[in-house]
Amino acid sequence: MPSEPTMRTSPPDHDLFLGILERYERPLIRYAFGYVRDMDQARDIAQEVFIKLTRHIKTLDQSRLAPWLFTVCKNRALDYQRKHQRLVPMETIALDDHTSPAPRPSDALEAQELNQQLSQWMAELPDKQREAVKLKFETGLSYKEISEVLDTSIGNVGTLIHLGVTQLRERWLAMNA
Repeated sequence: MPSEPTMRTSPPDHDLFLGILERYERPLIRYAFGYVRDMDQARDIAQEVFIKLTRHIKTLDQSRLAPWLFTVCKNRALDYQRKHQRLVPMETIALDDHTSPAPRPSDALEAQELNQQLSQWMAELPDKQREAVKLKFETGLSYKEISEVLDTSIGNVGTLIHLGVTQLRERWLAMNA
């Protein structure tokens, strides 16, 4: 008896999934990296988010897509931290390294020191302020999406971002005075 041909199946709503993957893959990896500080693990976490998305893509409210993705990502990263019993300060220095004409060694050292200083200042912000600033400026989420991720009002998101950026700017100005 001839065997039936096997058909390859693709994720549900394939084009929608590919569009979501293209838009959110790097921001999710960057967001996860801020928690786990391990690029391979951050990629694994983002992959887990997209695997979960394939299971829920047909029932997921598209207007809540970004908050859902970043909430799942945060939960997976926190699970990783708990499993490895360590808390890691959020830092994204390694993510933004792009190949370009080689800068002078002193330029690279200054940039590294500035990134370390900024990371330290970010780590000293209250948790919700830090999360709001990171979600806005690292992942490009809207205030509405951030409000859903942080489970707070849109107005409070604006306040959190304003206070966080103001505190960072004041420290920058004091350092350069």
